[in-house]
Amino acid sequence: MGLDLAALSRQVREMSNTAARSAADTASRAALARERYLAGAGAEAHWARAVELSRTTASWLLARPVERLDTVRALPERPPAYAVIATDGSQIELDRHGSVACYLINIGLVFIRYGQQPAARLSSRPLLAYREEDLYVSDGARRVAIEGNYLSARRDVEEGLALAALADEVLDDGVPALALQDGTLVRWTLAGAERFVQDHFLQPYLGYLEHMRARGIATASYISRPRSPEVVGAIRLMFCPDVDVPAGRGARCAECSDVRAGRVPSCMPCQGLVDADVLGERLAEGQRGPLFSSMSTINVERYAEHCIHFFHLRVGRELCRVELPAWVARSPTQVDLVHSLVYDQCARGDGYPVALARAHEQAVVRSADRRAFLRMLEGSLARAALDGAVSAKRASKEFSRL
Repeated sequence: MGLDLAALSRQVREMSNTAARSAADTASRAALARERYLAGAGAEAHWARAVELSRTTASWLLARPVERLDTVRALPERPPAYAVIATDGSQIELDRHGSVACYLINIGLVFIRYGQQPAARLSSRPLLAYREEDLYVSDGARRVAIEGNYLSARRDVEEGLALAALADEVLDDGVPALALQDGTLVRWTLAGAERFVQDHFLQPYLGYLEHMRARGIATASYISRPRSPEVVGAIRLMFCPDVDVPAGRGARCAECSDVRAGRVPSCMPCQGLVDADVLGERLAEGQRGPLFSSMSTINVERYAEHCIHFFHLRVGRELCRVELPAWVARSPTQVDLVHSLVYDQCARGDGYPVALARAHEQAVVRSADRRAFLRMLEGSLARAALDGAVSAKRASKEFSRL
């Protein structure tokens, strides 16, 4: 017998009842956090300094306000003609029970031009990685395998480099253009990595952003249903009695937990909230909220002039997060362009940017593609008189599916 549906049904009902109670509690605490957040409007410089003072002492993520906290921007007018380029990626991970050490990254690329001279181009580019420098990051003494989070980082780099190359191929200065990626521009997966590993991935990635900056191409990413608590992190400072900006003191979470044992922290209403819980109520269709700068360590310390900023945008029932590098965020014209074009892409794509949806379709490696790749691999190894056998564990799993 496989899944016991009767036992599972009871658990599902219990989960639903718990979720309903949790939603009511979340709404109540979000209202308190929103009230405290709006009370800080007009004192953005004060709270920006509080964020900077607390960046290394707070035990949570933070965002630094760049615009007034109560900012609500209406949807800007869309240009009559524009171009959008987008990339997305998928992968076949390294299989240590397979016949040879390798992994595959497939990048989907999309170019669409709207207006009097419409055009479109959809394609994909596979990258088979099997060389030593593809499989490991090394500083000469140490060697780290490119798998898991590091393989995801490699794919992110390849998506960015492909986007820069596509921009050079198809974009000119004739119409406004948007370069769009799916997911975050902050390489969170590298936050805890050693410096030489960070350098290996970040140098080409930041090179891609620098290339787009030099071309003057508005570059952004789109995050659907974001779960980030960075703005909420700034609101927690507004509740914190330890924050004293004139005295140069930020949050002291370690002292709070040691000295006030048994007491409920003043920031407790924010526990478990995400930014969308607080900001979502304020934005109508097509409107965006204020700009913030992510204060994550890797962003602040490694991205320099490409430091990633973000705003939230209302698209239907969803509050999405749009990220953009600092050189885009500093230009009101480019921010407006990103705002209008991202929303237009969502409108054309039933709530999700159509260019990203098409890029995903080009990138995804389906089961049939995976099987064809493995047959191709094993056949090529056999022709080269190499052992194409898989491990006994892999063979057992293959047999069990028959």
